[in-house]
Amino acid sequence: MIVRIHDITAACPRCGGIEFEPLTAGPLRLPSELRCTGCGAKTRYLALLDQIGEEAMRRANRALEDLKKNRRS
Repeated sequence: MIVRIHDITAACPRCGGIEFEPLTAGPLRLPSELRCTGCGAKTRYLALLDQIGEEAMRRANRALEDLKKNRRS
């Protein structure tokens, strides 16, 4: 499975892979553990969602800075 929200995809912190498999059956919950199919590293679903949130904030801040620069011109 790929953990993605809109155009932001979570990546394995170890290898950068984007494919994960749940370690337990059933619906994903925030504390659910996932394993990277590329390197086998374990991570939590919450950590991947946090990663996506951080990238979204970086993009939003960058867009705000660009708007401020364009207003000054």
